[in-house]
Amino acid sequence: LASAAAMSIMAAPAQALTKSEINSLTYLQVKGTGLANRCPEVVGEDSIKPSSGQKLVEMCIEPKAWAVEEEVGKGGKTEKKFVNSKVMTRQTYTLDGVEGTLEQSGGSIVFKEKEGIDYAATTIQLPGGERVPFLFTVKDLVAKG
Repeated sequence: LASAAAMSIMAAPAQALTKSEINSLTYLQVKGTGLANRCPEVVGEDSIKPSSGQKLVEMCIEPKAWAVEEEVGKGGKTEKKFVNSKVMTRQTYTLDGVEGTLEQSGGSIVFKEKEGIDYAATTIQLPGGERVPFLFTVKDLVAKG
């Protein structure tokens, strides 16, 4: 019975925290828990109309899934496809404190990254066991939408 209860606890997904919940924690409550690598969860949607000089600040980016483009050969023909992979880097792959300018251009919003923890050295493992190191980054990102 105890092992069944332990299995159900381990299988439950980690609950995301809000920004105010994260801010209310002390250093000792966060230390060694992995919470420092978690981004606050944002639920819902909204719209904004940026004007000249506005900035997006304290943006946090936490990947939930990893995939690598791999060449797969079948019958003498090679094709590229994305394969799911497992992150091997422990609790240091979140980009945080990212900020930049917001502009309106041709009916779209344009975000230009300026600073923050905007890169993280990361390693993932492919299904066959091969490990692939890369730099996860949004340095100098220009995003339009």
